[in-house]
Amino acid sequence: MPILESFAATSARGYGFAGTFGLPPFSVDFLVVAGGGGGANGGGGGGGFRTSTQSVASSSTVTITVGGGGSAGAFYSAAGIGNDSTISGSGLTTITSTGGGRGGAFTATGTAGGSGGGGGGADSGGALSNSSAGNTPSTSPSQGNASGSGFGQSTEGGGGGGGGAGSAGNNAPSARTGGAGGSGATSSISGSSVTYAGGGGGGGVGSANSTGGNGGTGGGGNGGGNNFGTQNGRAGLLNFGGGGGGSGYDATTTGPANGAAGGSGIVIASYSNTLGQRAFGGVVTQVGGNYIHTFSGSGTFYANPSTSGIKATGGSISSDGTYFYHAFKTGGTFTPTQSITADILVVAGGGGGGRTVGGGGGAGGLLLFTTQSLTAQNYTVLVGAGGPGGTSMTNNGTNGEDSRFGALTLVKGGGGGGGGTNVAGATGGSGGASGGAGGGTAPSGGSPTTSQGNSGGTGNNPNQLGGGGGGAGGVGVSPIAAQNAGAGGIGLDYSSWASATGTGLDGFFAGGGGGGSNSGASYRPLGGAGGKGGGANGNDQANQGIPTAAQANTGGGGGGSGGNGDLSNGGNGGSGVVIVRYAI
Repeated sequence: MPILESFAATSARGYGFAGTFGLPPFSVDFLVVAGGGGGANGGGGGGGFRTSTQSVASSSTVTITVGGGGSAGAFYSAAGIGNDSTISGSGLTTITSTGGGRGGAFTATGTAGGSGGGGGGADSGGALSNSSAGNTPSTSPSQGNASGSGFGQSTEGGGGGGGGAGSAGNNAPSARTGGAGGSGATSSISGSSVTYAGGGGGGGVGSANSTGGNGGTGGGGNGGGNNFGTQNGRAGLLNFGGGGGGSGYDATTTGPANGAAGGSGIVIASYSNTLGQRAFGGVVTQVGGNYIHTFSGSGTFYANPSTSGIKATGGSISSDGTYFYHAFKTGGTFTPTQSITADILVVAGGGGGGRTVGGGGGAGGLLLFTTQSLTAQNYTVLVGAGGPGGTSMTNNGTNGEDSRFGALTLVKGGGGGGGGTNVAGATGGSGGASGGAGGGTAPSGGSPTTSQGNSGGTGNNPNQLGGGGGGAGGVGVSPIAAQNAGAGGIGLDYSSWASATGTGLDGFFAGGGGGGSNSGASYRPLGGAGGKGGGANGNDQANQGIPTAAQANTGGGGGGSGGNGDLSNGGNGGSGVVIVRYAI
């Protein structure tokens, strides 16, 4: 279900809507930016950028879809295409901005899209990898631009820059240098001038002297290269539609590396405040003479909706026809306008995963408080951030931060996963798991906080397997010989809450993170799967040891990193959430 944001300057007669029903249609300006393409060796293309002014009827709805960024590729493997963003509704002209094209892997051409993905560098054949088209499918005005080409010479060739909404991506200028991403396009719909949908920079190729291309202005990620201190590309900015940076290659150190994911898109609606607030949906602000509705995720723009039954302010407000929900993705204040009885779901931040065959992070604690009597006063809401992943084999990932509603029981952040060298998982809402790369017997996983979660798994040292972090609904898995690293414990199912508020993952909250593995073992084990409810997957040496971060606003635990040697940090835990609901 869509998210409906709380309002400022409300009135006792309907939050600024009194007397608005039956009004004629009103003019709304829309900005629609798609998700950026992922980077491989070439940079990902920026998401399509389109604007539209439309007449919206009273008591109508506009369906908003915000496209996610394309997945990260690697030097030799393909990235993902960005996802489309759209606005649609009865009586409206549907506007679709196309996701950015993916950057090409080494020797491969990128794909067309809102803006094209950059071509990969060439091998010893010496041929260029061609540019790819932008503005695909064609729109007027153009929604994006073509990418740059990769460079081919001898055994080296930098990746081309992804196209941007404002200009084409740049060709790789030399064998060792990636092309810069194209610049994005600028809009002032939010009340200030902001640039969106820049292309990702191409990765550089060389021996200790590769140069990654700069990401285009408007959220494009930099390409990997020695000039940026890493051969991994940088991700496109979230909610800017920037293309992901391409992977570099340094033959003297890391070899081939990873590209980066594209940034998610955004949709913004704006209209005159002459007749007051005419709609809700998204995050609502008032800037100058306009109301601004910002959608960082999919939702619905409601024109002149009835607000009868809303009894409080604070958070993002939604309804499933039975309850009103107030979802807090960050801290804030919940203020009833009268005495109410409410149910309150509180999820803390997940713990970070351990480093190098590390244990998965524990999920944030989860508690449901039912039939709470609330009066007309301010209640402080704290939402815990996810803990950063471990930065050393000899310590833990950081515990997630606590969440709380008013004076109710403090809900504890998830425990950090243990590093690979015999580090125990930390205690938390759910316990972090221990790592599995040290000698002897691995220590136990971390313990949970009473009634808030479950224990983390124990790593397996002889087989170099990290344990899974505990989840709100189950313990983390302790791996055994000749199997994969431990999976994270399952979270808890709150599907109605999740679907009404756009939080959680697949209806679940607070899954534990998967453990990391050393795929150098004879049977090449994989990283452990994240627990259902936002827990992140662990990883293995074959994938550079880099784990995934847990999903935001789920309280999921971060994944343990893999590898043989101290290769990469553990994955970050997911932030928590606090949701208040009461009957309509």
